Amino acid sequence: MSLTTPPASGAPPVEPETFRAIMGALPTGVTVVTTLDSQGDPCGFTCSAACSVSQDPPLLLVCVNSRSRVLREMLGTGAFAVNVLRANREWVSSHFASRAEDRFSSVAWQPAEALGLPWLPDHTVAYAECRLDSAITAGDHTVVIGTIVGGDALQTRGPLMYWRREYAGWPGHDALGSGLTLATEG
Repeated sequence: MSLTTPPASGAPPVEPETFRAIMGALPTGVTVVTTLDSQGDPCGFTCSAACSVSQDPPLLLVCVNSRSRVLREMLGTGAFAVNVLRANREWVSSHFASRAEDRFSSVAWQPAEALGLPWLPDHTVAYAECRLDSAITAGDHTVVIGTIVGGDALQTRGPLMYWRREYAGWPGHDALGSGLTLATEG
């Protein structure tokens, strides 16, 4: 298979408001991406742009604002963790989306097993520790791809979701194992 570049249409990009409306219509899970800074202190941010890339090897990606201090720390340490928030954890998402300097001062965390990265066990349905694989600049964000080297899916409530600037839990889902199954082919 080869990649080809489609012919340029000459159409300008949509306006920022239209872009936000389109992307806001896409329901997403809510994650907190974490790492350690150069002094070994935890840092992190709320991220709704996270997804799987490959099963073999196990890769995932997160999209990070290129001006983010946390991005610099992720690239510096070469590692990051993705904490998938559980339902009813809107306050955790809002806290890590804020401009607060020390976002870990009021949120319990512990070092995860594989790399010792910040894990939020009281607030997650799953987490993944990743070794940095690559980083690609895309507009005003950086797509960070990591190899999953540790983590777990926890037997807790359903995930926190975000749609059209509002939070919600997964409908009718109290525990893992029931509900929607996605195909593995893609």
